[in-house]
Amino acid sequence: MSTHHPGASAPQPEPARTAARPLTCPQICGITVFPLLGAGLAVAGVPVDEVLTLLAGCGAIGAGTIAAAGGGRRLLTALATAAVRTAASTEPGAK
Repeated sequence: MSTHHPGASAPQPEPARTAARPLTCPQICGITVFPLLGAGLAVAGVPVDEVLTLLAGCGAIGAGTIAAAGGGRRLLTALATAAVRTAASTEPGAK
């Protein structure tokens, strides 16, 4: 069965997609340095949970900096709240 209908308007072409932007040097460094740094610290004898905590903290600081520079108040508030909750749960004697 044909889907052609005489008298029907021709389908509109889809808008052209914008070309993907190439990765920048800071993006490439962020993608490669974190796993390499974590692997290096783990090989050096640092416990894995401490490595993950350190790298998560570094990532949070980076995300917070980007959010602050971009004016992302909601994201910055969410990150600050998460950081405070995490700090409160790691204090000695926390419930």
